[in-house]
Amino acid sequence: MPQQIIAKELESELMLYETEKDSVHLLNPTARVVYDLYTKGRNLTEIEQEIRINFRVDNQDLRGDVLGCLEELRRKQLIGIYD
Repeated sequence: MPQQIIAKELESELMLYETEKDSVHLLNPTARVVYDLYTKGRNLTEIEQEIRINFRVDNQDLRGDVLGCLEELRRKQLIGIYD
């Protein structure tokens, strides 16, 4: 799991600051929703459903897109390992 992360809202985006690495990450609106829902304990299916509703997405590979986003967040150590 990541060290200390400070989140700051910037209109529709989210800035994440890793204090130990002195690193800043800017999440676009979609990645922000994925990050927020994941950190609130939502599973992949729930995140996918929320994206479909909030962004009116009918992408057949939305699950793959959400998994890709989660993998990128994990690779950057902004989240832990996901299910």
